[in-house]
Amino acid sequence: MDELAFHRWLRSEWPDKPGMLGIGDDAAALCCGPVTVVCTDSVAEGTHFVSGTDPVLIGRKAVARNLSDLAAMGAEPLGALVALILPRACPDALPQKIMRGCRQELEKTGADIVGGDTTTHEGGIVVNVTLLGRPMGERVIRRDGARPGDVLAVTGALGGSGQGRHLAIAPRLAAARELVQLGPPSAMMDVSDGLLLDLQRLVDASHCGFELDAALIPVHADAVALPGDPLERALSDGEDFELIVALPAERWAHLEGAWSRTIPLTRIGSVTTTGQRILRAGAAWWPGSTGHVHR
Repeated sequence: MDELAFHRWLRSEWPDKPGMLGIGDDAAALCCGPVTVVCTDSVAEGTHFVSGTDPVLIGRKAVARNLSDLAAMGAEPLGALVALILPRACPDALPQKIMRGCRQELEKTGADIVGGDTTTHEGGIVVNVTLLGRPMGERVIRRDGARPGDVLAVTGALGGSGQGRHLAIAPRLAAARELVQLGPPSAMMDVSDGLLLDLQRLVDASHCGFELDAALIPVHADAVALPGDPLERALSDGEDFELIVALPAERWAHLEGAWSRTIPLTRIGSVTTTGQRILRAGAAWWPGSTGHVHR
């Protein structure tokens, strides 16, 4: 399938919707409201998935990573731009399957694909997604708003995502929506490179520190099933795509009692004035790995 034929297929699959000029022109046009939230992320063969991975799962992962970023900002998706960089000799069905995977993930939210780009090269598959969104509440939730005394909490459980969850990401949009409705967090971000590394980014942006209680950190069963220390995996494995939340201590009791999501929200520590400390069995402790650092 040449590029022109693929574009014709795209236009037949993604017609315009009310308030949206989608695929077919040089740019898309959306009614976004007074504040637009934008994020972009890529997945690349050999880094985020291995050769031979189901193309539908590749598309779903590319979108889900971006949906997780919107959730961390307390934002709802409006539409997506998808750019495909494909091997020159790829089969005709490959881009269609990737796009269908992208659509499957987006349709869960009510949003859809509004445009993008395609090209080929001598390398492997790369999918870039740009998402446009709007705040769930009156403002976006940033990572620089944590204050000393805030409670630190996480959604879900952590570690061992490479057992398959890295291809079945569940963006925490519903959890973010409830957090915003119950009183916006002081700060929030998602766990993409490991709980400890991403928490360090949050407190660095907020000019604070943290103290974690190792006994409270929710460890996923996938981490327990793997060799090594499950706690270290929960702190550093990455690609969990849960939410780290900081919120005032006085709000925690109300939030804990009012929480209605099936996904748990667990208190793991607190924001401090300075320093970074983990207490394990009553003593200061630090893991050998703090997460994935991009080079």
